[in-house]
Amino acid sequence: MRHKLYLQIYFAFLGGLLLFALLAAISWKVLGDGDEKTRFESAFALLLTEALPEHSPIEKSKQTMLKLAKQFKVRLSLYGRDSSHLVSTATPLPLPKQQFKSGWSHSHDGDLFILRLSDGRWLVASHGERKFPSALLVILLLLGVLALAAYPISKRLTCRLEQLQRQVDAFGQGDLKARAKVKGKDEIASLATRFNHTADRIEKLIEAQKHMLSGASHELRSPLTRMRMAIELMQQESISETKTKLEADILELDDLVDELLLSSKLDAGNTVRPFEQVDLLALAAEVSAHYHADVTGESIIISGDEQMLRRMLRNLLENAARYAVKSPVSVSVSGSSDCAIVCVCDDGPGIPEAEQQQIFEPFYQARSGTQSHGSIGLGLSLVRKIAHQHHGDIRYVSENRQGACFEVSIKN
Repeated sequence: MRHKLYLQIYFAFLGGLLLFALLAAISWKVLGDGDEKTRFESAFALLLTEALPEHSPIEKSKQTMLKLAKQFKVRLSLYGRDSSHLVSTATPLPLPKQQFKSGWSHSHDGDLFILRLSDGRWLVASHGERKFPSALLVILLLLGVLALAAYPISKRLTCRLEQLQRQVDAFGQGDLKARAKVKGKDEIASLATRFNHTADRIEKLIEAQKHMLSGASHELRSPLTRMRMAIELMQQESISETKTKLEADILELDDLVDELLLSSKLDAGNTVRPFEQVDLLALAAEVSAHYHADVTGESIIISGDEQMLRRMLRNLLENAARYAVKSPVSVSVSGSSDCAIVCVCDDGPGIPEAEQQQIFEPFYQARSGTQSHGSIGLGLSLVRKIAHQHHGDIRYVSENRQGACFEVSIKN
């Protein structure tokens, strides 16, 4: 049987109270047997002896005892040294058989307290109406009140955990929109906030994977269809022509799988490596040399993943070279040590304003028209993910000029 957390807290609280009461009683008992208690009892016995002189008339002693009984709301009986009854305020109280030299004693046979006076006589007192010692009654009442007060507190504390548990169960059963309510600023609120952040990230990852799978299945059909057709036409075409077409299709499939794997790793955060100091201008010049692009700017040292930055520049340059018409692609590097800016521009057809926000989505292809440019629509999506990995972003720069220009910011 599963134990509720609020009951565990509740019973632990009650157990602590009981232990405290027990230790307090033991301490009172142990410390009460010390010299201070003995001196107090001796002084009290002396005062009562003076108030009830041994040779005082019985009637006068009775009047004194009546005053004491009324003041303390008790019954009293006085016994001589030989245990003979002398006087009582009401029905005589029995004198216990046990003997002691001085101080107070409590009879286990009833609610009786016995005090040995300084002259050897005995004074017996009883509360009469009370069934329990007052100290025990107070402790029981205190425990009852605290028990009643502790239950709603423990229940309220764990109620928020139960709500969080229900949301976690719902999320685990497939409800990706399940979120916990954040109340207060304590540890439970912090736990709910972390769960919500984790749920947001998992939901985005799953949605990205679904979108990626849908796009990949669509993109894989084209090269597979061409490969199937090439095999069927092997008898009509030469082997060398068929081989060339198959190699091109295999290369396209290889690029697609490579970009799919990289996109999935970036989404999952598995590509994060220790950052190192990278000269962004030198890296841009090295990558641009393969595309015969013009590079300008200033040398800026940033902290980043050189392999991912190289892939980012290569994707930007491939995208620009794919659409460039006459002029070579231009690359500029600017900024400061806090934030570097890389701008890659071409003189192609540009991007319609309606599509400028969608071009960074996976598998979205713009500017293609009726002409095939060999793009699968993952290049700019990967650039944005790599920029986010370096605490930056990418945007399309809309200017009154022909072509397209992409600006990537990288924060140091």
